[in-house]
Amino acid sequence: MNPHTTRGQLLLQHGRHDEAATMFRQALADDPDDAHAHTLLGSALLESTDRKQQAQAQTHLRRAITLSPEDPLAYVFYGDWLSRQGKLDEAVKATDAALRLDPQDADAYALRAQIELRRQRWNDALAWAEKGLAVDAEHTDCQNLRSLALTRMRLGDEAGASVRETLRQAPQDATAHANEGFRQLHLNQPKKALEHFREALRIEPGHEFAKAGLVEALKARNPIYRLLLGYFLWMASLMPRTRNFLLIGGFVAYRVLDTVAEQNPATAPYLKPLVWAYIAFALLTWVGVPMFNLLLRLSPYGRHALSRDQVLGSNVFGVMLLATLAAVGLAAAGVAEGFWTVALVVGLTTLPVSAWLQLRYSTRFTGVGVGTAAVVVLGVATIVDAFVPFSGGVFTAWLLTLIAVELFIVFGGSGHARG
Repeated sequence: MNPHTTRGQLLLQHGRHDEAATMFRQALADDPDDAHAHTLLGSALLESTDRKQQAQAQTHLRRAITLSPEDPLAYVFYGDWLSRQGKLDEAVKATDAALRLDPQDADAYALRAQIELRRQRWNDALAWAEKGLAVDAEHTDCQNLRSLALTRMRLGDEAGASVRETLRQAPQDATAHANEGFRQLHLNQPKKALEHFREALRIEPGHEFAKAGLVEALKARNPIYRLLLGYFLWMASLMPRTRNFLLIGGFVAYRVLDTVAEQNPATAPYLKPLVWAYIAFALLTWVGVPMFNLLLRLSPYGRHALSRDQVLGSNVFGVMLLATLAAVGLAAAGVAEGFWTVALVVGLTTLPVSAWLQLRYSTRFTGVGVGTAAVVVLGVATIVDAFVPFSGGVFTAWLLTLIAVELFIVFGGSGHARG
């Protein structure tokens, strides 16, 4: 084996991915057709913090498969790359190829379990993780994925036992601590969750799963966000059909209560608070994440925990919120009636924009982005029409597009993306 490859593998074992990538590139300079070096370079680039480097992983992994189509390891890492890009069906094919070549490859079973978790198929994820453990009872990734699947299924006791066993075998495993952190969040224990997320980041400072959990735990110290997070976690544990049924049922119940309150004024003092509470909570499920991210930036520790995407989302939300409040102020001051339209359009457009930014790594990011762009364009036209009338139907077009996009976000897939 090329000495650069040997050195690179040692660096990989210690989590020094960028240095390992340099070693593998030197090995490829010696032999451009070294399939194993291409595979290892691709695996190192997958873990890079530089997204351009991550994108290069595909080239090397595909090259490795071309050079050595009988190597299951290349298929596993390529499947991992596809999974991270949201190309889950293609990732499954890569995993199947790896298992055909080596049915005893626990890494391939772990990857398949991870894919099913991304699909929110908790039972399937659990089954694949257990298949991997049947091959290798001490496979840490399969143990962690099993624990996570149990947590998503709200089987807290089993998940707790699974995490404790993993930590007994590998007390310095960052993912196991992150899993325990999320389990504590499911149990509504943000302080305990924080301890485990911090420990995970002490062990592995760049652990993305732990970083995401740390942000959620910090925000969950606020009782309102803790309620919202509990709702998100509960909804995530349900099958998509059940979630859709509950969402539709909640809207129908809201409409019934509102109608009864309007037709029977005597019941209004009792029913209207329920109606307004539903509206407030529904709005909070759309904008709560960027809003609390914005509040978290006031915390010296919290603002450093946010990712670039979360900072961007909070910035966009903050700008749109200020614009809405400014428009309300100008309209209330009697500057121009058109500012009421500005407030309405900007305020409601905040909903799909906030949801779209949360779908950053979802397969629906592009589709929702196109719909959101249409809402923004029609919203601008509506605002112009409010000051310089040119079309009586532009407001209706904007409103219908807004409703269509929001329905697609709610019922067109797995909902808001969460870690």
